[in-house]
Amino acid sequence: MNAGRARTSCVTVAVGLLVVSLGALLAPLLTSRAEAHAALIRGNPANNETLTRSPARVTLRFSEPIERKLTKVAVLDAQQERVDEGDLEFDDSDAAFASVGVPVLKPGLYYVDWSNVSTVDGHGFSGTYPFIILNPDGTYPEGVSFDNAASLVGGGGDLLPRNIDIALKWIALAALATVAGAAFYAVVVLRPAANFLDDDARKAVRDEGDRWLVNLSHVLLPASFIASAFLVLLTVGRFETGLTLWQYLTTVRTGEYHAAGLLALLAALAGADLLFLATGRRKRDAGLAVVLAATIAAMLTYSLISHSATGTGKFWSVTSDFVHLAASATWLGALVMLPLVMWQVRRRLPGNERLLYLANMFDRFSIVAGISVIAVLSTGLFNGLVAIPSWDALKDTTYGRVLIVKLALMAPLLAVAGINAFVLKPRLVAAIDGEYQQGATATGGTPTSSLRWLQTWLARTIVAETLLVLAVFAAVGVLTQTSTAESEVAAKQATAAAAAKYSQSNEVDGVVLTLQVTPNQVGLNEFSLTVQNAGDAAPITTVTQARLRFEYDEVAGTVAPSQILLNRFADGDFRGQGAYLTQSGNWRVEATVRRSDGDDLSRTYRLPVARAYARDTADSGGAFELPFTSFTWNEVAGVALLIVGVALVIYRRELRTLPGATHNAAMGVAVSAMLAGGVLAFGVDTHTKALNPS
Repeated sequence: MNAGRARTSCVTVAVGLLVVSLGALLAPLLTSRAEAHAALIRGNPANNETLTRSPARVTLRFSEPIERKLTKVAVLDAQQERVDEGDLEFDDSDAAFASVGVPVLKPGLYYVDWSNVSTVDGHGFSGTYPFIILNPDGTYPEGVSFDNAASLVGGGGDLLPRNIDIALKWIALAALATVAGAAFYAVVVLRPAANFLDDDARKAVRDEGDRWLVNLSHVLLPASFIASAFLVLLTVGRFETGLTLWQYLTTVRTGEYHAAGLLALLAALAGADLLFLATGRRKRDAGLAVVLAATIAAMLTYSLISHSATGTGKFWSVTSDFVHLAASATWLGALVMLPLVMWQVRRRLPGNERLLYLANMFDRFSIVAGISVIAVLSTGLFNGLVAIPSWDALKDTTYGRVLIVKLALMAPLLAVAGINAFVLKPRLVAAIDGEYQQGATATGGTPTSSLRWLQTWLARTIVAETLLVLAVFAAVGVLTQTSTAESEVAAKQATAAAAAKYSQSNEVDGVVLTLQVTPNQVGLNEFSLTVQNAGDAAPITTVTQARLRFEYDEVAGTVAPSQILLNRFADGDFRGQGAYLTQSGNWRVEATVRRSDGDDLSRTYRLPVARAYARDTADSGGAFELPFTSFTWNEVAGVALLIVGVALVIYRRELRTLPGATHNAAMGVAVSAMLAGGVLAFGVDTHTKALNPS
């Protein structure tokens, strides 16, 4: 290897190490802690609940589907001894549900200790909360209170700080994206831009591009593999079910995708080796194709285990997430490759050919970068609408605040990119054309001061743009390790709802009727009616039927009355569940008890019913439905057409190189797309709402 090649390789290694080191330094700065994802949103018994009877089963519902092999639910007594039946069960109709049976528990303090792993993104979470079973007379057992449980309650513990997870994910993503973008740049920019050169010059350009791609691959792909593998090891080490690494990689959904991603990285590295070792053009082309295809496959595995892969419309969410990542990778890879190749081309090509090639490469780079920016902004908007359920969630959740940081980084990034695309690049191409026309460097002369100035500033702004893109990837690394906004909102609302659970006791003819409604919100609730003797709190054994009748008390006649016959759980203990509270506001609930040894007893309760939780991500509709409810298909399709039309108009200058008929057709498509998009986004939807004001 000659001295120049050695210096180049050293520079490449230094660049790769800088990327890796920058990720490790920047990622932890963006957040202090990232929560896990399958948060507990509903439990029965609930957190800090007091019960008059032992439950038959402890049931939990989480914000995301959970891996059955990696879920643990245990009931512990005050001495931390396990007292449940160990018969963990799940529900085929609800992938976010788990339950475990318990024997008849004596009055006292108990804990629900649980851990899970989300089937969506493979992140684990755990928690512990208390509940108390009261004495038969409704009093607390001696020495028992929730104050005793404070030191044992918690959730989300990890073996290592979460910042390490964030840094590892950032390194894996940024390194993979750089190689994928560099390979794409070689295919669509570097090689086509050299087609006008003679064979020797074209080969020299291809060799330089391939060599840089090989060097980047040999540094960054191993870094991505090591970071990904280490993250998998940390993940498996946090499981509380004893699942082995091999079982995780071969039998668990997220583990299988992690294994596929690691194999894709190895395939990409093999493609880089083929590109380096092959002498024939076809084999080198095959090596480049393997690098590009394998890195794309690896990025796809990230999207398939991202937050987007759950809930309604996950096909569109996953597609948008993948396009967002691929467009960002294209942008990053192009920014890394452009100055490296430009530096070498200045040495390898003579004056005229160098000027023409640089102008051609800048034009193609501008198109690729511009399309990438449009794709990043469009899919980013789409993903944001899916991930953030409300404006309040944008500022009140960890996910929303990290997203704000990402948007704050995008602002200067777009400003620098705009300067490059619309100021420096056109002037540089014009200066190069002027140099070529004058023949100033045809024999290797010195470029003009204007050209040198433009080249210097373009190089500086490209470096700034690259660093900002890397910072955006750091924010992406944080987002992938952070609980979704919906999960966090649902968990907070569940906590608030548990505290506001309805419980009311009233005496009727010497009998105490106690109604409990959990969580007392719009949608599914659990109803419990306890019938006890007023004197000694003993359960009434002669009850043959217990019924609840629901009437909406806000606007008469707007909601039809409904009723439920409760199931007998034990003497004097009747329970049932259903979605009888269909709207927020005040409800009248009439409890009627039929006895075999006396008259029927009746008591009316007034319930202030809260709004429902945020949309449960586990309750997914069709994969091809819209992933959000704020907009209709008309509006989404209209905005998509508007984006296509605007993009064609932005690139109208580049489209002038097409034949006249093709150029005119493209402009016609642009106008038609904008008109159709405007009608769909505004006219059709507005008209529909006008016809259906309700």
